[in-house]
Amino acid sequence: MKAYQLKQLDRQYEIHMQAWATVMAGQTRKGKPVFRTFDKFFDYRKAEEKILGRQKSTSPDKEKLQNWIANFNS
Repeated sequence: MKAYQLKQLDRQYEIHMQAWATVMAGQTRKGKPVFRTFDKFFDYRKAEEKILGRQKSTSPDKEKLQNWIANFNS
């Protein structure tokens, strides 16, 4: 099961990377990027630690958003 979850994490990473590229291509708030770094947009290491059981789960709202993004491109 963990291998499947890690594979899904890699897929989420790719989705977030594409979204990040879109954001950096022009979407800004008051002339500044909404997220200044990719890690603030998507923390791969934190998500990986969650899957491996090394960290507490994220907030329900953030988890809903991550699931929505993952399912959006499915």
